[in-house]
Amino acid sequence: MTVNQRTFLFDHDGLLFDKEKPHQYIVSKEMKLRLEELVSSVEKVHYGQAVPWEQVKKSFARMDYGTVIDLETGERFEVQRRAGSRHADVQPLTREDTRIMKHIYQGKWSWKRRAILVEVDGLYYAASMHGMPHGAGAIKDNDFPGHFCIHFFGSSTHRRREPDPSHSLMILKASGALASTISGAPPEELIEYFLTALHEHDEHTMRMATDGFTLPQKLQSIASVKNSEVVIPSDERGPFLVEVPVHIDYFTKNDGNQRERWTFTLRRFSPWERWRITSIDLKE
Repeated sequence: MTVNQRTFLFDHDGLLFDKEKPHQYIVSKEMKLRLEELVSSVEKVHYGQAVPWEQVKKSFARMDYGTVIDLETGERFEVQRRAGSRHADVQPLTREDTRIMKHIYQGKWSWKRRAILVEVDGLYYAASMHGMPHGAGAIKDNDFPGHFCIHFFGSSTHRRREPDPSHSLMILKASGALASTISGAPPEELIEYFLTALHEHDEHTMRMATDGFTLPQKLQSIASVKNSEVVIPSDERGPFLVEVPVHIDYFTKNDGNQRERWTFTLRRFSPWERWRITSIDLKE
């Protein structure tokens, strides 16, 4: 936020910082409450509602129209829902809508999930989309070879009945619940959120799960995380410091499939504080 041409950052933990200087400000309870009220008023118009898919599909029925709003860029385009039972199979309406969608994905079609809002009849639903045309398409002259998928709360893919972790993460982001969810996550769950964000190349969410340490350079070479399995340590866990070994199967563009054992170290300084990842030991 900007006050008298000075920019401040108010973070998810209720701490106030100067953007240009390494300064944290101590604020009164009254000021903190007022700041949180301002943040809440902005969030109400910025985020969407995490409405269950079984309810959404009644108002966003087949052949109905909606507006997709990308949460990060604010760009929007029109779509029509053509099919889909466990989620919405949609298509951009026009060539211009297709151009906007492709621009959101930096000019390349991608399976990467993105947090979006879907506006239907004045209601804004929290949702997640990928950016890869596939299957059949029925709208002529829209320059979109097929359809793409939009997931809402409780949606699942064609192959699995359980919600897709990456789509679920983006729906949390689109509804404004990601920060509180990560803050309340136990160690193993926090690691899963981190790995899901790594799979989606969502560095912002990865950093939300850490204490701010510099992420290993090696993570940038990972194209996708295929599978992860937490190995429960045999030693007794402490209330403030935990080491969690995890078997990771991932894919890189240069070296292909890889399987490694990583050890995540997590810390908190009191029982009522949140867990944070403080380091990652990457071992083959």
